[in-house]
Amino acid sequence: MEILIIVVQLVVGVLGLHFGANWLVSGSSKLALTFGIKPLVIGLTVVAMGTSAPELTVSLAGAFQGNTDLAVGNVVGSNIANIGLILGISATIRPMQIESEVFKRDLPFMLAATFLLVLAAYFGGPREGADGGAAFMLGRVEGVILISGMAFFIWFMLRGSRSAGGTAPKSRKGTRRWMVALTIIGLGVLLIGGKLFVDGAVSAAQMLGVPELVIGLTVVAVGTSLPELATSIVAILKGESAISVGNVVGSNIFNIFLVLGIVALIQPLPINVKVMQLDMIVMVAISVWVTGMAWRAKGLNRLHGVSLLAFYGIYVANLFFGWV
Repeated sequence: MEILIIVVQLVVGVLGLHFGANWLVSGSSKLALTFGIKPLVIGLTVVAMGTSAPELTVSLAGAFQGNTDLAVGNVVGSNIANIGLILGISATIRPMQIESEVFKRDLPFMLAATFLLVLAAYFGGPREGADGGAAFMLGRVEGVILISGMAFFIWFMLRGSRSAGGTAPKSRKGTRRWMVALTIIGLGVLLIGGKLFVDGAVSAAQMLGVPELVIGLTVVAVGTSLPELATSIVAILKGESAISVGNVVGSNIFNIFLVLGIVALIQPLPINVKVMQLDMIVMVAISVWVTGMAWRAKGLNRLHGVSLLAFYGIYVANLFFGWV
C-alpha cells in the first residue's frame, strides 16, 4: 500500500509540475510585456521567488524538526542542481543566448551570494554540532546579513526593471487580470506538484536507507528544484531563454540570501563539516565555472550543457559511492 501511495505522489507530482510550469511561464511572460517589464526581470523575481518556495518550506521544516543536515543540504544541493542539472538540460535542448545585464549584474550577484555564504559559515566558526562533532554555524547575525543582501539585490535590480523605452503595449484590464490569475494558478499547481513529488521521493529514499545528508543534497534538492527545472524547460521550448536563465540565477540568489537568511534568523543552523569540505566547494566551483563559460561564449551552447550535466552526474555519484 505504501509503495502505491509513493507511485501516486510521483505521478501526480509530475503532472502538476508539467501543467503548472506551462501556465506560470505563459502568464508571467505575457504579463511582463503588458507592464513594459523585461521577461528577464520577471524570471529573476516573480518566477525565481515562486520556484524557491519549496526550498524555503523544506528548509524551515527541517530546521524546526532538528534535521539541520536536510535544511542546509537542501539549499546547497538545490543550487548545485540548478546549475549542473537545470542549466545543463536547458542548454543541451537549445543553445541559450544570455543578455548583457546578466553578466554585469546577475551572475556577479550570484557569485557574491555564494562566496558570502561560505564566509558567513566560516565566520560562524566551528562549534559542537548536534551529534557531538564539530560543525560550522549560520547564526542570527549571519541571517540578517544574508537577508540584507537580498534586499540590496532587489533594490539594485528594480532600478533598471523597465524595458528600454519604458512603454507597454496596450492591454485590456480583463486580459491583464487573466494573465495574473494564470501566473498565480500556475505557481500554485507547480508548488503542489513539487511537494507531492518530493514527499514520494523522500519516502522512497528512506525505504532504501539513504542517509539524511545525502537525501537533502540529492533527492530533496532535485525535488525542490523541479519547479525550476519544469519552468526552465518550458521557457526554453517557448523561446523565452531570458526567463529560463533568470529563473536559475534568481533562484540561486534567493536560496542563499532569502531561504538560508530567514531560516538562520529564526533557528540558527549548524553546518556539517562534510558540507563545508565538499559540497560548499562544489557549489562555488560550478558557479564560477558556469559564469566563466557563459562570459566567454556570451551564452551557453550544447557542449556547455553536456559538460554541466557530466559534472553534476559525477558529483551525485560521489555522494552515493563516497569516492572523495
